[in-house]
Amino acid sequence: MNHSSNYSQPLIFRAGAAVTRVAAVPEGLELECQLPWLAGPDTQVLARAAARVRRGEDWVLQGADLLAGVLVSAGGASREDESCRLYRRLFALTRGLHRHRIWNYVPRINDVVAGVENYVTFNAGRHRAFAEQFGGIFMPDLSAASAVGSQGGALALAFVAGSQAARSYENPLQTPAAHYPDCYGANAPLFVRGSRVDAADGSTCWHLSGTASIRASETIGGDFARQLDVTLENIECILGEMAVPALRRATWKVFLRDRRDLAVCQQRLAAVYPAEVARMMFVEADICRRDLLLEIEGMFLAGPRENLPV
Repeated sequence: MNHSSNYSQPLIFRAGAAVTRVAAVPEGLELECQLPWLAGPDTQVLARAAARVRRGEDWVLQGADLLAGVLVSAGGASREDESCRLYRRLFALTRGLHRHRIWNYVPRINDVVAGVENYVTFNAGRHRAFAEQFGGIFMPDLSAASAVGSQGGALALAFVAGSQAARSYENPLQTPAAHYPDCYGANAPLFVRGSRVDAADGSTCWHLSGTASIRASETIGGDFARQLDVTLENIECILGEMAVPALRRATWKVFLRDRRDLAVCQQRLAAVYPAEVARMMFVEADICRRDLLLEIEGMFLAGPRENLPV
């Protein structure tokens, strides 16, 4: 592999941890997440940069044109306040940069506390931080993002940002999440369906946000097989919009609400995405809506660094 010294430090996601935390491991940074690992690799490299540095209370990986890191809530506040504080830290760290991708891990995302679901309060806090930072016009500042439910512990997010602007994409089959109707919460989820980043070295990275069985803004399908069909159709639609090459090397994370669906899911995905071009991690997780049974996200590389693990 052509490991350039400019990209020597990895930002790693690790499933199956007993607690959610960020660890400054010898080779880079690692987000250890309280999500049961089911199959495939139990780690995924989200980004690479030249050096690990400390910025205030947070460790980040920093390169000439890229910043990546993990933020974990210290607790002691409401879920809304925790979310708001985490995003304030994110905006402070990435000031002057373009945010390319955000991964959110919300403890017990579907639990109801004081009559409000945790995902709704998470969105309220994120919305408040965006409003403080950007006012009422969010769309130009949204990045590809996802939010799934960890088993407990701390609220956490991982991010990648850089000096290059990311081109944002939406799925024409789906309502942009920021425009969801109020029936899904007073504060809409703030993300776009995908992004493309063309780096200075000639490489391209595409980020596919968490994709599930949603058309327009409604959940489609009451059984796993139907939801998987619709999810795969959505994935191919947005990949087409982003012009991701057909023979792309990709890393995937597949989140299953019920681990009993694993074998069916593995068999179907293996037929669609051959192992020689797809590295698939399967994790058990709650999804942002109670009626969603799975969510899939992906990352694709082409160009000078296409042989690096991502």
